[in-house]
Amino acid sequence: MLPDLISLQGLFKIDPIKTDNNIFRCHYKLTVIFLALSATLVSLNQYVGDPIDCFINAEKSPFPNKVLDNYCWIHSTHTLPNQPGIKGEGSMPIPGLGTPKEGEKMIYHKYYQWVGFFLLFQAITFYLPRFFWKFWEAGRMKAIVEDLSSSIMPSDVEEQAKHNLVDYLLVNVNQHQAYAVSFFVCEVLNAINIVGEIFLVDKFLGGEFTEYGGNVLTQTGMNPEDRTDPMSYVFPKVTKCLFKMYGPSGTVQQFDAYCVLPVNILNEKIFIFLWFWYIILAVVTGLGLLYRIFTLVLPKLRLFLLQRRAGRDFDSSQTETVFRRCQIGDWFVLMLVSSNVNQWIFQEVIDELAKKFRGKDI
Repeated sequence: MLPDLISLQGLFKIDPIKTDNNIFRCHYKLTVIFLALSATLVSLNQYVGDPIDCFINAEKSPFPNKVLDNYCWIHSTHTLPNQPGIKGEGSMPIPGLGTPKEGEKMIYHKYYQWVGFFLLFQAITFYLPRFFWKFWEAGRMKAIVEDLSSSIMPSDVEEQAKHNLVDYLLVNVNQHQAYAVSFFVCEVLNAINIVGEIFLVDKFLGGEFTEYGGNVLTQTGMNPEDRTDPMSYVFPKVTKCLFKMYGPSGTVQQFDAYCVLPVNILNEKIFIFLWFWYIILAVVTGLGLLYRIFTLVLPKLRLFLLQRRAGRDFDSSQTETVFRRCQIGDWFVLMLVSSNVNQWIFQEVIDELAKKFRGKDI
């Protein structure tokens, strides 16, 4: 169960007041929801279902199968190193199973015990930038646009809220630098996190994740009789387990067991989706950072974006008057305001603010 830091109920709700952008929401909403639900499914499969079934090639097992299952689940299973299966007489051997060559080391699989916890940890890390931004934002945008965001028809409350917003922007002009910088820092944290998560998953899966999706796509286009499933290497469904126990004379007896891992059917689907999603999210986040850099270094771009929010039919001289008096933090606040109010209300705010800046009485 997720802690209060990540409330799934809150993530599914549509925020009436927008304090971020769509790329930001992809990190803390879509990604966190998928990771949290996946962690729940995997945990239920592991602790409620039957994640592993092991058996030995003997007429009668000297110990209950449940003991063998628990032993192999706790002490890990193993396969041969990743290598393409070799066709023989029209049949494809099971990847990872066979006779090891001289000096060949087995690959031991223990990660499936930690998949649920690992996905939950990722969900928390994806939510952290949002947590920091909510702390730094402290409900400021809600306080200044709440009575304007839901209005449909003009009213006395709306008029008063509009005047209050203009007065707030006038009194606090050039005082929003820290507010904007906090958001920009959280955007950078999102970019660092998504790149770090890709390498973290790669480390978790033994260096197989970065090429995982590419290998799956390559094999998909091949003839079914000639291809081997890359997912069977990363998430083997059939493995082996060496069970050791003391015999009647006190000598150690070894039993070579085959193990079937149904839980890996779910794991492979989760991680193939994560591979594609992380790549897409990393590219989109990178483009978002480039956009942010351009808005910071190009004042004309900021003016263009502000004029576009005000509308093509709006007097551009009014927008320019406001823009010349604003720093980047004020521009950022105005852009957020425009995302939370109707365009005609935003036009009135810009118009009234421009007149205030010119020293005229409305």
